[in-house]
Amino acid sequence: MFALTVRRSVRRLAARCGRFATFERLLATPQRFFAARHGLLAARHGRRARAAIGAGLTLAAAVVALAALAGASAASSSPTRAAARTAAAGAPPATVKIALDYTPNVDYLGIYVAQSKGYFAAQHINAVILPYANASAEQLIQAGQTDLGISYPPDVIINNSTGLRYRAVGALVTDNTTALAVLGSSSYTRPAQLSGKLYGGFGIASDPPLVTAILRADGVKRPAFRQVVLDSDVITALAAHRIDYTAVFGGIDDVTARLQGIRLRTFPYNRYLGAAGNYPNAVYVASDRDIAARGPVLARALKALAEGYEFAARNPAAAERILIADNQTALAHAVKIIDATGNATAPHFVDRSGAWGPETDADYAGLERILAAAHVIKSSPPMSALYTNALLPAG
Repeated sequence: MFALTVRRSVRRLAARCGRFATFERLLATPQRFFAARHGLLAARHGRRARAAIGAGLTLAAAVVALAALAGASAASSSPTRAAARTAAAGAPPATVKIALDYTPNVDYLGIYVAQSKGYFAAQHINAVILPYANASAEQLIQAGQTDLGISYPPDVIINNSTGLRYRAVGALVTDNTTALAVLGSSSYTRPAQLSGKLYGGFGIASDPPLVTAILRADGVKRPAFRQVVLDSDVITALAAHRIDYTAVFGGIDDVTARLQGIRLRTFPYNRYLGAAGNYPNAVYVASDRDIAARGPVLARALKALAEGYEFAARNPAAAERILIADNQTALAHAVKIIDATGNATAPHFVDRSGAWGPETDADYAGLERILAAAHVIKSSPPMSALYTNALLPAG
């Protein structure tokens, strides 16, 4: 069962492997950054290509890769000055590892703000940020290599249905900005016209049922889903007319496409699926084992993250400057794209009350029904197995 999950994670992760090593070199110019950004963002939240790593990658290999980076991170990531003062006073901060699922980008604004402004230190937390290491959150938390990871709600449902015991502990964003996308110059003006057309994706199990549900919601009685598994980024494939449509992340892919002069027409998931399509784009996850053993420590770390993301939502420009300052090598030449994507993404960090992190049954219930109806999952896990708000400040 766990091996199946590892194989699924390998498939999801493959788009990033082989690209990560050259990513910083590609950032040498903004134009190259845009190209790299699209290819890597396609990997976010389960959309990974298959080709870059072989099916023989094991969990152990992934953990070894992370362990090397984790060791380097632990050696170079000392507590903040405030945390050090706390330690000197006889109350050393608790270490919480946070594994990034990607190279530095605006989804991590809250992490870097919390680190820079001392929110972790105020909670007596020494936050160790683990750089992306070709392993999924599911692999890392189950192997005990990280305390918090970032995952995708469909994956949380699918993996829990196979017996993995972990859950979402905070929504990175409050809603789903994912949308089907076509070129603005195309003749497609509604999802129904895409039935039978060629979708560009990365062979992920949740894509066919979700796209099919959108087509059906737009009036197609018997939707036809055709897919090609891409070995390049989705925007390049669209612009080259290799595919008719794809899925993009609003505030990220559409913004970067526009900065490149490529106009998209989008059909948001939540417009056609309602609550079933409005799950958070990304969630922080932790293992049930760690929640039981280190719940109070995780709660303190999540409080700091909440403060970081809430600050970023109120002050995106200041948060973007912190992200860039802390990631000069990767982002020094990407100020324009960070500003544009950060300004578009930051409002989605918090709910209408201004709070970061809370989830509801509605974030999972409709999505779970779609996956079950398509036989992607054999059984439906209870809501309590998928997420908890108990560790959040208002929990």
